[in-house]
Amino acid sequence: MKEKLPLNEQDIKKLRKYLLPTILFPVVVIGMFYAFFSIFLKDTGFFQDKIGLYMLVGFSVFFFGIIAYMIWGYAIDLRSGFKYRIEGKITDKELRVHTSTSHTSGGKTGNSSTRSSTTRHYYVTINGVQYSIEQEHYGKLKVGATIAMEKSPKSNVTLLLEVRENDELPPEKSAEADNDKRSFLSSTPKNIPFNQNDFKALKKGFMAKAKLRLIWFLPPMLIALSLVVNGMQVFLVFLFPLVLIPGYQLWKFSREFRQYNSNKQYAYKRGIPTIVEDKSKYSYNGKGSNNVSTSLGTIKVNDQLYGQLTVGDKIILYKPAKGKQILSVTTADNEEIYVM
Repeated sequence: MKEKLPLNEQDIKKLRKYLLPTILFPVVVIGMFYAFFSIFLKDTGFFQDKIGLYMLVGFSVFFFGIIAYMIWGYAIDLRSGFKYRIEGKITDKELRVHTSTSHTSGGKTGNSSTRSSTTRHYYVTINGVQYSIEQEHYGKLKVGATIAMEKSPKSNVTLLLEVRENDELPPEKSAEADNDKRSFLSSTPKNIPFNQNDFKALKKGFMAKAKLRLIWFLPPMLIALSLVVNGMQVFLVFLFPLVLIPGYQLWKFSREFRQYNSNKQYAYKRGIPTIVEDKSKYSYNGKGSNNVSTSLGTIKVNDQLYGQLTVGDKIILYKPAKGKQILSVTTADNEEIYVM
């Protein structure tokens, strides 16, 4: 449910609290840049260099454009005098991380630099609609919780967030549900012989680990070999991690390979009861993953399994005889779905 409400005095104070630092920030930045150029670039001819000057102007327009947009958003919210109140149950959560790298050149000065910046955006889905939210609130919310949230329309500031108690069961039913959960979690794990799909899932898990080991093994190994071939092996004394990293990756690979063969010979999986506590999506530069928090820890699952699991579900995680790899999951509907 979404409704339109007028801003109260506390909301206005909160928006002004965000507005003041936004106005002061560019003033501080201008002072810092002026001091920097006056001290370090005064005699370098930076301002006579057209490329450097164009870069400075372009950066200033971009930077102050963002600041002006932020100030405009807060000002519009204060002037409009209303907010939105959203109520409902959280059905999903998502964290999006984006890292960008920029390269700058100093023109005639010959200086260049590389800068990287990382931004994080947090979202919750309520009644099928996704809303952005601040980090301080994101960590406190779980899928399945019923919340009431008030947000400003333009600047998108969370003015109020309340987590409401879900419909409580009578004491007798609540005690029965708790006993049922404890009984389920304490039940004896089941050992089930492998089928063809289990062997395929086990191999996929091993190949994914082997690929990761290869990525970490090749670059330092190639650098070390190039130093030896060119007669510069003395540098390996100072760059000793170039030798340690490949050695460590080889040791990990041999250990994982022995474990893989052992699990093939044992040819059974162990079903461990657990309960779903939360779930969320994560993406880094567009590449996403699905995380499900259980009473045994957090596991990564595919889209199909993620969509079928809900908080409170009693599920069974199947692992091979050795190691921590999750092969498959039996859902609350008694359907077995493979993770990989």
